[in-house]
Amino acid sequence: MTSGALADPPDYSGDLFGDLGGLRPAFAKVGVTLNATESSEVFANPTGGLKQGADYDGLTTVTLQVDTKAAFGLEGGQFNASLLQIHGEDFSAENIGALQPISSIAGDRAIRLWELWYDQKFGDHFDVKFGQQSLDNEFAITPSGGVFVNALFGWSPLDALDLPGGGPAYPLSSLGVRGRWQSGPWTALAGVFSGTPAPDTNADPQRANAYGVSFPWDGALAVAETQYSIGQGEGQYAGVYKLGAWYDSLPFADRQSNSLGQPLANPAVSQTPRMHDGDFGLYAAADQMIWRGAEKERTLNLFVRPMFAPQGDRNLATFSFDAGLTLHDPLPGRKDDTFGLGFGFLQVSPGAISYSRDVAFYNPGVYSPVLSNETLFEATYQIQATPWAQIQPDLQYVHNPGGGVANPYTGGKTGDALVAGLRINITF
Repeated sequence: MTSGALADPPDYSGDLFGDLGGLRPAFAKVGVTLNATESSEVFANPTGGLKQGADYDGLTTVTLQVDTKAAFGLEGGQFNASLLQIHGEDFSAENIGALQPISSIAGDRAIRLWELWYDQKFGDHFDVKFGQQSLDNEFAITPSGGVFVNALFGWSPLDALDLPGGGPAYPLSSLGVRGRWQSGPWTALAGVFSGTPAPDTNADPQRANAYGVSFPWDGALAVAETQYSIGQGEGQYAGVYKLGAWYDSLPFADRQSNSLGQPLANPAVSQTPRMHDGDFGLYAAADQMIWRGAEKERTLNLFVRPMFAPQGDRNLATFSFDAGLTLHDPLPGRKDDTFGLGFGFLQVSPGAISYSRDVAFYNPGVYSPVLSNETLFEATYQIQATPWAQIQPDLQYVHNPGGGVANPYTGGKTGDALVAGLRINITF
């Protein structure tokens, strides 16, 4: 009889329902995994914003994955399908009016398909993903930014404001194909997707594609990114550095002028905007460990991410910058907790600023402030209360919400907002 070490049994301690009475390991043997998470949060703004108050929102995510080798004997394949159930109110839209939304999970109430794709490996270095994809799971992200509550630290507000329908990012996705090559410290990603995630570019994209099953293909969004990783070994100072770009082929409306070059804010002229062919954006990101304590879990990471969409005649934002510090194991005995300080800046485009100035000129009896830039600060503490539950108190301050838009409730300028929140994440 040959002796040898037995493989460790699967650990389901990170799930509230454990192994589901043996169902999870039974499904795992045939390559099937089913995961569910719930994120619930409350926010309140005692000062500033559009109006003061408190509200709740939440997100349930269900994800099914199939390893094709275990299921069918096909080496290197993975199938993924995910479903979203969004509930509650969009506090940021209702109370704050920020261009950098307070919550990364808020959205229109819906039960919707999120992603539906198949990924196939070809050898050790290359794989291709086909199907309905949400780009904020792979492109233009910083790993440390994921701890924050504000949406700006995930899918950039510049992309969300400038791309048709907000781009293929939560809670939307787009049909497309993505290739990925990895070798040593280098990774290259490139993909082509529908130019918009919604079938009607003039409507609210979440309502135009209410259940996530419209699968529109209109124009093309091409995205490419190069990554370089350092210090991935045990005890090293890990970091990742990224450069990327996107181009969308759809037509984009001018922010200030009509087809005759006249100010759109003038009610006496045609309100048909001048159209432009295509749009593009550039970005960089760095996420680097800069300090390590005596305990191996205690680490301090710094991340920065500048993004540019320089064509100010067709974009609402031309530049954004976010940065932050995250400290893991911040207190004795709390090795799985994370404390974070974040900063976000969004530059409103010259076209949008000129339009707001024109509105004020052509409507002298109506208060209409000239737009400028928006700045956000966030402090957050993510507590790992149990292996399956996180509790996260959060504090945000928004300077110049909406770039300084008029407040429809008061008639004056929207005031700086202080927002206190609490998020709870549960893994089932």
